[in-house]
This record gives sequence, structure tokens and C-alpha cells, in this order.
Amino acid sequence: MERARQEGIEQGIQRNAVENARKFLSMNVLTHEQIAQGVGLSLEKVKELAEQLTIKNA
Repeated sequence: MERARQEGIEQGIQRNAVENARKFLSMNVLTHEQIAQGVGLSLEKVKELAEQLTIKNA
């Protein structure tokens, strides 16, 4: 039961980091490296999110 709770917390943290990265990307002020460092995601994940936003906004 405790393991499931911990996994849920970790998923929530990950979702929050992704949401924040998307917000920063849409502001177009920070570099991908700065966003990755600031929200705790990998640079590859931030680049993936940036690509998704580019495709979505095209």
C-alpha cells in the first residue's frame, strides 16, 4: 500500500514538472537547459516537450 502511495506521489511530481516545463517553453524566455535544470527534467524530455509544442502550434 505504501509503495503505491509513493508511486502516486512521484507521478504527481513528474506531471507537475512537465506542466511547468511547458509553461516555460511557451514563454520562450529560457533555454532548454535552464528549463531542464529548473524543473528537474532531463534535457531530452524538455526538447521532446518543445517539439510537441511546436507541432501543436504549427
